[in-house]
Amino acid sequence: MNFRDMIRGFLGSEVEVLTANDYLDGTLISIDETTLVLQIPPIIYGPPGDVAVVPLSSVELVRVLAV
Repeated sequence: MNFRDMIRGFLGSEVEVLTANDYLDGTLISIDETTLVLQIPPIIYGPPGDVAVVPLSSVELVRVLAV
């Protein structure tokens, strides 16, 4: 079992993702061979459907907040 396989078990869960330069929190909606996709809360006065695409090579930590 690799990292992608473990994370796929938490699709739909609230997570925190840490990279070297950023902190993101949101709902894990997708993971593929190279990227992790999160539905993130809107930025102030922003559209409600913001999505963050994070390269797996940049991910240092994924913390699952709610299953």
